[in-house]
Amino acid sequence: MNIVYQVLFLMVFMIPISFSSSSPQIRFLTISDIHYGKNNSSMDGHNVGDGFLAISMSKFQELGDEVDFVITLGDLPTHMLGYSPKKELYEQTVFRGLFESDTQQKPMFYVSGNNDSLAGNYQPFASEGKTPLDFADDWNGACVHCDGLIIDDSHMRTHGYYSTYVMQNNHDIILIVLNTTQWTNIPKFLPKYPNQDTDAGNQLHWLQAQLKANKAKQLLIAMHEPPGNDFKGNPIWNSTYLQNFISLLEQNQQAYNHITLLSSHTHMDEIRKIRLSSGKNVYVYATPSVSRVHYNNSAMKVFDVGVNMELTDFTTYYTTSTYKWDDDHYQALSVPDVIFPQCTNKNLDQCLDGLSDSDVCDAIEFGNFYGVKSKRVNNKGCRKTYLVN
Repeated sequence: MNIVYQVLFLMVFMIPISFSSSSPQIRFLTISDIHYGKNNSSMDGHNVGDGFLAISMSKFQELGDEVDFVITLGDLPTHMLGYSPKKELYEQTVFRGLFESDTQQKPMFYVSGNNDSLAGNYQPFASEGKTPLDFADDWNGACVHCDGLIIDDSHMRTHGYYSTYVMQNNHDIILIVLNTTQWTNIPKFLPKYPNQDTDAGNQLHWLQAQLKANKAKQLLIAMHEPPGNDFKGNPIWNSTYLQNFISLLEQNQQAYNHITLLSSHTHMDEIRKIRLSSGKNVYVYATPSVSRVHYNNSAMKVFDVGVNMELTDFTTYYTTSTYKWDDDHYQALSVPDVIFPQCTNKNLDQCLDGLSDSDVCDAIEFGNFYGVKSKRVNNKGCRKTYLVN
């Protein structure tokens, strides 16, 4: 009988443990490129208007209730050239919508986008003494429900970058928020970013200090504009800033078990790869846009983090409708209908490390994942954007 009891004990207690070990320990939500304007139609090829903003905030609240923290990756207002007083109102509306939708009071962090400056596109975060944060009435600077989490906010209100923990009583994950508008190649048809070299150099110096001063199991680096090329094959960042950034990752990688980059800007569901000289790969995971201006389906993203603080999966939630947001979604790894079905029992980095560059892009393009399942998007963009260096 003792043997029987021992077997029953193992069945009751050990089996659930084996199942629970594969479930995420932490989850976080990302949203980006809302591009709200009061008079927008929200239809394909357009930015977000009042009706679709309300629908999107309802979905954001639903997903936010199930995660541990939230990152908003920039570009709050609709596209517009130059200064407009309407931009202040649009940003205030989106900041308030995000705050009110965070009903469970999860820590939420804002990342500056290239369209967010009040002075115009690709301009400094501060303009005539104002920044987008002046219109985040309910926020504590660039974050919400973040008391005791911030590590360094010395440049948060003036330049839009800072470092922070993401959860109370948890130092396993550090989030560094960058303002990569300072590092981008400004489109030729736009005014130059004044004193860009100075601002870019100061941010790189600050980043170097943050990477040296901290240590964590998972380092999340969130940015709006990603490193690498756009869908036309043109470099998004200035090459000097890119090489300096990669060098900083190489110099400090040993302080972090995992390094993950989070981006947006392109409106598509992209993955990018940075190859470090040590042979380690660092991956950039993009969050698609809520805006439909590039004919992608509107989307948000939930990431799963495992017991060792590694990224174990992501789920892209999307809608093909401009009138409602149901539960359409796809995942990277975890269920039969996924982007990478060949990656059973692997985390995200292990999966991508085991695939060739062509394998990754074939999988993304074959399933129309690049354009978030939209047939209106040329889904051949992966081959121009995947490799950063």
